[in-house]
Amino acid sequence: MRAWLILAACVGCAFGLLQAADGEPRKTIDVSRALDASAVADAAPEVVIGPTLPDPAPLIERAQWVFDLRWARGEVLLLGVRWLELPSARPTPRSMGRFAIELYEGQTLVERQRFDFPLLGAFEPDAAPSLVRGLSTRLTVTFPATRRGTRLELLDRATNRRWPLQWPPRLPADAGLD
Repeated sequence: MRAWLILAACVGCAFGLLQAADGEPRKTIDVSRALDASAVADAAPEVVIGPTLPDPAPLIERAQWVFDLRWARGEVLLLGVRWLELPSARPTPRSMGRFAIELYEGQTLVERQRFDFPLLGAFEPDAAPSLVRGLSTRLTVTFPATRRGTRLELLDRATNRRWPLQWPPRLPADAGLD
């Protein structure tokens, strides 16, 4: 019974947030019918789906690649890559962020690790000059070392700019070997 009350409250809050988000009047949905398929179908045209693919199921790996990345005056730089062995396998954590490292197998998204650079803040293309233009910041992103995948990309989701990354990455000791 408690789970149904929580679910009904969540559905009510979600519809309230959608209505408040753009200030346009929305069709009222009877919460008692919220789990009814027709009520969901009636609400579907109001939902806008963006071009971003949903995150795939997280990969579970013990071995990880650690990408050392820098944001310097509007550019993303890959400073290096290193190998990390964890004590046990773990799933890729899910989070939100402006940037993402995405692994594809053909056109299929295999893994995505989202992140934000420290101090970067929200992207505002028409904003007044700010400290972000001169910002230089750095972070590491841990990504599962899987045998899957054929293409790795770094994505700036705010500008839809993509940079190809080598997959699998090469360690500095491997750079001269083929």
